[in-house]
Amino acid sequence: MKELTIKYLPELPFAVEESINQLRINLGFCGDQIKTIMITSSIPDEGKSFIGMHLWKMLAAVGNRVLLIDCDLRASVLRAKYGIKAQEKITGIEHYLSGQVELGEALYKTNIENGFLLPAATTVANPSILLESERFSEMVDRCAELFDYVLIDTPPLESVADALQIAPHTDGIVLVVRSGVTSRKLVENAVGQIKRTGVPLLGMVLNRVEADNKNSYYYRRYYRYGYSRFGKNKSKTKANSMQGGN
Repeated sequence: MKELTIKYLPELPFAVEESINQLRINLGFCGDQIKTIMITSSIPDEGKSFIGMHLWKMLAAVGNRVLLIDCDLRASVLRAKYGIKAQEKITGIEHYLSGQVELGEALYKTNIENGFLLPAATTVANPSILLESERFSEMVDRCAELFDYVLIDTPPLESVADALQIAPHTDGIVLVVRSGVTSRKLVENAVGQIKRTGVPLLGMVLNRVEADNKNSYYYRRYYRYGYSRFGKNKSKTKANSMQGGN
């Protein structure tokens, strides 16, 4: 298997790391049947890729073989944001879905032990046909056989229909919500869209929330789903600055 190097994935402040660790533990409580997990948000810049990347790393750190699939084919931030490099030209998910390569040629080991990636190598203007193909379904099923967990990073729900196409192929969904930015209406719309897919909403991650921020109360009051909080105080400023983009 080919290898990728992830250059920018620094250690997190203790409080942020513990929050992601709690998210990992909570996902474990969902049951052994939950293996393929979609991570999405309502709109861009809520931190879904940040959550996905660090959850992937933490799941791998405790001994799971974990695959992260970059399905944000229109506007992926993973390669640039985390300095993902290979010694040769990267072959990605779009090459597999279009029939140019077999799955093994698009899967990569990384410098994170037990962490594997199926990257997006290029931007695809309209990936709907690729996501609707039989090869996509076969890919997800095969990856679920090869790995303990499969995390799928998708575009935001309000931007394009891609996430809704991907959802039926997964066992559950994690919705990332940015505190103080994402409106209640957007969150309600996102939850409604997820319900219509028939795929369980495993939980919500309330991201970039101040520990004493009363504005986040309605999230906790309105939804019965569990979530992990990612605070914004002096000890977490650096971590929050990493969460730009999707």
